[in-house]
Amino acid sequence: MAMTPKERDLKRREKQERLGERDLRMKATAAHTAQLAELMAWGEMVESSEAITLLIYHAHKLGPENFSFFAAGAQLEVESDQHIKAERTEIRLMARRGTVQQIDEMGEWINANDRSFVIRLLIERAHALGPIQALTLLSLPPRHKFAISDSVARTLYEWRMQRELRSLNPMLGDDPDDTGLLLLGNG
Repeated sequence: MAMTPKERDLKRREKQERLGERDLRMKATAAHTAQLAELMAWGEMVESSEAITLLIYHAHKLGPENFSFFAAGAQLEVESDQHIKAERTEIRLMARRGTVQQIDEMGEWINANDRSFVIRLLIERAHALGPIQALTLLSLPPRHKFAISDSVARTLYEWRMQRELRSLNPMLGDDPDDTGLLLLGNG
């Protein structure tokens, strides 16, 4: 039986609590929202939270010295951004503990304690890089590399050969490593 909407909502909230997810709501100008939309188009992304999370991840990897250099050009532009509150929009991000911690650390590196400021800064600086260079900040992080051990490779090879022998028309010529199999029939 399918879950009711209340049950789904309860399950979602329990998972968020278990993973330490927080709903961050950041104030941004219409210009920053438009820049974020362009960044998402450049990176072929649909979710704004995905783009922001990748920006946070890659910018944090720069470290304190390089991040300060990266952020230096935007500090005056963002700080002088005095718009009426009605012109501001809200950007939402469901972030886990590690992501929130990275935002806070980057804020410490540039002496800013406002998370919205750090996110606006990231959006503005990434957008200033242009469509090609911004993709380095929007790329997926490296994943684990898997190596197949010799024993597993041998087991898979034996399984494939047993399967070939059970088939009605063994395709021995398709052996990828050209070791082949010699079948002698009673002629």
